[in-house]
Amino acid sequence: MSRNKSIYSLTDEQLETFDKQGFIGPFTLFDSEQMKELWNKRIRKELLYREDCVFQNSRLNYDRHLDLKSLQQIVTSPVIVDKVASIMGDDLLCWRTEWFPKYPGDGGTEWHQAKRFFEFENQPKLTPPEHLLEGEKYWVVTVWIAMTDATLENGCMKFMPGSHKENWFFDESKGNNFDQEKVAVNDNSGFFGYSWENLKVDSSWKPDESKAVTMEVKAGQFFVFTSKCLHGSFPNISETDTRFAMAARYVIPEVAVYQNLKTFDALGEVLDLDKYATLLVSGEDKVGINKVKEPWL
Repeated sequence: MSRNKSIYSLTDEQLETFDKQGFIGPFTLFDSEQMKELWNKRIRKELLYREDCVFQNSRLNYDRHLDLKSLQQIVTSPVIVDKVASIMGDDLLCWRTEWFPKYPGDGGTEWHQAKRFFEFENQPKLTPPEHLLEGEKYWVVTVWIAMTDATLENGCMKFMPGSHKENWFFDESKGNNFDQEKVAVNDNSGFFGYSWENLKVDSSWKPDESKAVTMEVKAGQFFVFTSKCLHGSFPNISETDTRFAMAARYVIPEVAVYQNLKTFDALGEVLDLDKYATLLVSGEDKVGINKVKEPWL
C-alpha cells in the first residue's frame, strides 16, 4: 500500500501553507450534486443500519467507516489520503470517524484545540512517543468532509491561522463535567455538553476574532487541519438548513490508540472497544502497537 507522490499529493507550496496556517483547503472529493445524491440516497440510509457497527449501543455513530463501504471508500480515497501522507508520511492509520451535524438553531462551537484527545474525560485516546510530543512532526491530523454545503449561515467552521505555532491555550488533561442540559440546547457556551472555558490555561485569554478565517465549503469538499490549530464553528441561524459533515482522523502507526483501555467515555456514553480497530489506509504498520485492520474494499 506504498504511495509515491501523486496528482493528489500536496505541492511544496501547499505544504508550506499548511505548516504556516495549521489548515489547508478546501479540496474537492465529489462534485456538489454527486455528494448530495450520495448523502441523501445512500449514506444517510446506511447509517441507520447498525447490525455490524463497532459500537452497538451508542448514538454517536463513531467509526462507521469500519462497517459501511461508502464511508470506507471516502476515508481510503487517494484524493484525501495522498494529501494526509504529504503531511505525515506514507504510513497512516485512520483511528476515528465521527459526525458533526448542526441543526437550525444550534449554537456555535467554542474555540478549542486538542493534542491527545482527552475529550474532557481524563482518558487520553492517543499516546505518542515522547519525541513526537516534543518535536515538530505532525503525527495526527483531521480531515473534515462536507456532506452538505457548510455556510456562514448554517454554521461552517472557523480557524485561527498560525495558532498551532504558539503555546497551548487549553489544557485538555484537566477533565471537565458533562452537562446534559447543554446537550439539549447546544448553546454557544458549550461543546455538546462540555465547556472549553474550564480548560483554558489562562482564564482571561480571549482570541483575536478579527484574525479568524471562515471555512465555507460545498458538499463534497474537504479540508485538512491539525487539531492544535484553534478551531470552532458558527451557530446555525438558518430556519431549515442542516449542516452535515464527517471528520476522519489519521495518525502515524507510532501513536498508540486507546492504549490500555477496554472502554472509553464519550459525551455521556461508555463505549466498548472489543470490536474496534484502526484502519490501515496507506503504507505499512511497522510498529505493531495497535489493533489494525486492512481495508476490505
